[in-house]
Amino acid sequence: MDYCYKHVTFFACLLLLSWASLQNTVAQRRPFGETEGYMSFGIQLNAMNFKGDVYSDLSLTRPGVFLHATRKLGERVHARLSIGVGRIMGNDIKAEENSFKYARNLNFRNDLKEITLVGTYDIAGSPGRFFRRRDFTPYVLGGIGIVHHSPKGHAEATSAARWTDLQALGTEGQGRPDYDTPYSKVQVVVPLGIGLRWKLNRRWDFAIEASVRLSLTDYLDDVGGNFVDPSDLNSDLAKSFANRSFEAIGAINRTPRNVGQLREQYGSTTYTGFDGNAYENLNNLGVGDARGKKGKDIYIVTGFHFTYIIDTGLSCPQLRW
Repeated sequence: MDYCYKHVTFFACLLLLSWASLQNTVAQRRPFGETEGYMSFGIQLNAMNFKGDVYSDLSLTRPGVFLHATRKLGERVHARLSIGVGRIMGNDIKAEENSFKYARNLNFRNDLKEITLVGTYDIAGSPGRFFRRRDFTPYVLGGIGIVHHSPKGHAEATSAARWTDLQALGTEGQGRPDYDTPYSKVQVVVPLGIGLRWKLNRRWDFAIEASVRLSLTDYLDDVGGNFVDPSDLNSDLAKSFANRSFEAIGAINRTPRNVGQLREQYGSTTYTGFDGNAYENLNNLGVGDARGKKGKDIYIVTGFHFTYIIDTGLSCPQLRW
């Protein structure tokens, strides 16, 4: 999903241009007394995008809302604690029709509950009193966080279609003998990003920020291993979510799929499971074939921040970074 990288590249270019323009004024600005620390609180209105095994693009952007508290630690350094919720989503049927992902036909959505602690570093410092902070400041950020996630898949398009917890099904055999243990729904994430902040008035700031969350799991979308023997799965529901390549209708949008054409493109074979039942699958989408690629999932958080400075006159460590 190149659009994710385009977002980050766009903000990086803005950051570099802003830094260049600020260098002309940094040397002319002199501190006015000791740098004042302060607390600020705010809200973040975000757009959430996913990058992993299941296909996702801008049309699958979903919202997120976060609250944050920030403490200024020096002329350039701030510590920010954020807590919030957001959703990420993927749907293979939106991929190119001749692609592996389209044939695989998986989908998911994942409602994330996240708490992060990040440090932000202003490209140009703001010494002195809080109301003397710069009118415009580009910054970078990095930190660590915890996210609770629970990927769900949408059942095949029927009157009873619903979102189903995928982790509990063990779609890649998790929890069954000779398979991996179920993946955890609590994961560590590493936020890295850039932003542009404007002073609106004496106490209000506005910022635009883009950051990537590097997760330590390959299962934000419930996909990361191989197709397993259907007879190893513990329910018909688990079997139906594990391999969806023969579904004739897209589960979410009820988009028709030409299964006959897929058979011609890939060919098909019949597999006899350990339970003695016969299972048909497309070639390269059967038992032992890769269901997803190895590699950790990430998600992109892009949004608007509104922040109010509420507690001033605090002591501020003289950090000179």
